[in-house]
Amino acid sequence: MSSPVLTVIGLDSATFDVVDPMLAAGELPNLARLCDAGARGVLRSTTHPLTPHAWATIVTGVNAGRHGIWDFTERDESGYQLRLVNGSFRRAPAVWDRLRRSGRRSGIVNVPFTWPAPDVNGFAIAGFDAAAREQGLTSPAALRDELRERFGSLELDNAFPLTDGKLDLDLVRRAASQKVQIVTWLAERFDPELLFVVFMPADHIHHLCWTDWDADGLASPVAEVYRILDEAVGALGQLAGDGNVMVVSDHGAGPLHGVVNLNAWLASQGFLAYETGGGVVGRKLLGEVLELRRYLPERLRYLAKQRLPGLRQKAIEHGDYTVLDWSRTRAFSYGTFGNIVLNVHGREQHGIVVPGDEYERVRDAVSARLLDLQGPGGERIVARVHRREDLFHGPELAKVPDLLVEFDHYAWLGKGNLKTRSESLWDEIEIEGGSDHSYVGSHRHEGIVVLAGPAVAQGAPVGGELVDVAPTLLYLMGEAVPADLEGRVLVEALSPELLDARPPEYDDAAPAEFEPERAELEEEGTAEVERRLRGLGYLE
Repeated sequence: MSSPVLTVIGLDSATFDVVDPMLAAGELPNLARLCDAGARGVLRSTTHPLTPHAWATIVTGVNAGRHGIWDFTERDESGYQLRLVNGSFRRAPAVWDRLRRSGRRSGIVNVPFTWPAPDVNGFAIAGFDAAAREQGLTSPAALRDELRERFGSLELDNAFPLTDGKLDLDLVRRAASQKVQIVTWLAERFDPELLFVVFMPADHIHHLCWTDWDADGLASPVAEVYRILDEAVGALGQLAGDGNVMVVSDHGAGPLHGVVNLNAWLASQGFLAYETGGGVVGRKLLGEVLELRRYLPERLRYLAKQRLPGLRQKAIEHGDYTVLDWSRTRAFSYGTFGNIVLNVHGREQHGIVVPGDEYERVRDAVSARLLDLQGPGGERIVARVHRREDLFHGPELAKVPDLLVEFDHYAWLGKGNLKTRSESLWDEIEIEGGSDHSYVGSHRHEGIVVLAGPAVAQGAPVGGELVDVAPTLLYLMGEAVPADLEGRVLVEALSPELLDARPPEYDDAAPAEFEPERAELEEEGTAEVERRLRGLGYLE
């Protein structure tokens, strides 16, 4: 096996706020070697700094208005219901799609939003977004059974490391160790030129234990997870041989001060109205009962289908219940980071806001009042309110909410739920039931990038954005950079001798058509993914 030309190690949510104190204490020797031998710096994440949006931007080099991956879910044609998103919803090619056209070999493991596993010239294991245990997990498909035969049960790091509600770092160790073993075996077999592997545990431990990091530092579970990840970085660094290495995170992390129920706030400001009377309660209860069928074992689901043949249709009819009165609602929120959608006539199924002047007046009014929103201590907690077209552009812009609420350093989150009424402005993010832990950490804009290898200028400071990863990666692979990419090659991190010998080359050809067929999980797979995302706090 030859060394990969480039090995990309993704550490989801890794932050220098943890890395630097641990480097200073000599706790991360493998990351230290890469930093000492190469270049490092902060990469600014997307707004919002959310896993699906951020990783899709990393691998495509374009904004969400073009690649179309905004959140874990997207609104359906009615404008109100949410459906799960997966990698087949992406509308822009990833770097491995471009490399496949050039006949280059890639190995892709656990990159978020790569289900079903992409067709690459090499191998792929799907990311945690929809990593169903059977359907679409690997490419080639037969690889799934080969992996299980050789490695046993796959320890995928796509859920919080909890056993019976208690923190279990052995799960993190086993998953990281097995992933390194799997990647090593696959790399020796397929000899990839690009090796791209992502680890999720830093994100999970930040959400569960950031207060422990603040209190205990190097003695905290956060520090222990980083030590485990550092071992994995060392093993993959050895596998990289004399090739180049990039360590990158999709966003940073920090403490969570609170959660704002944006629908409760919109109601208090007169932009949203809840239904009154008992009808909505009955529909809500029936919808919830019918929804439970998806979580039954397959045998019991079959019996229910046989004995209650109209159950599926009733589930469809009642699954769209809401506690909102659309005839009196001008704006509503969904998700967990700060999204506000206007209820627009002709766009949403029961829209009442007239496009044009009225739309802009409502949007301006919501934005202005949000900037005055105060926390329990009287502090202002909203840094900015963005109109979607000020941040994004492209054919997928309609998937982005009309307004994006950027809370101060993302130390606050904005929650929206159309099926539950809350009278309180203050809320919480719910995670796996019965856990001893709560959601105490959140994301930040400041992610990390470390570059090392023969192409890198030692000690160079680096600063950029997530869209810069794809063009930099393609340059390091010796490929021309498509002119339609929105990022730049991080030339400050690269050897001046290399840049003189091989300046970045740009491809002005029109982008090739990229319209993959959308894939849907089987019903039991959908239920599995929904359970996982709900346990992570990303779904209501």
